[in-house]
Amino acid sequence: MKKLLNVKNKKLTFVRIILIALPSYLVAFFSQKILFVVPTIAMMMMIANSVETGNTSNRNRIEEDNLSEIDADSDGLSDGEGGV
Repeated sequence: MKKLLNVKNKKLTFVRIILIALPSYLVAFFSQKILFVVPTIAMMMMIANSVETGNTSNRNRIEEDNLSEIDADSDGLSDGEGGV
């Protein structure tokens, strides 16, 4: 159970939880309708996922090593890939 609760960056996790929970509870309290709460949770989860530490993100980086494997005169697809 202790491994399950072991979080590398506790401050970042706490910020993400607050970003999701606070707006969701406020919308639930003021509107009293689930119709508004569910989209609020979904939107805030997307925003909380975008919060990162550091200056750069490595999620969307392209490995330069992979680019050298593709020949300049080919379309990048091997035999049997991408065909109909």
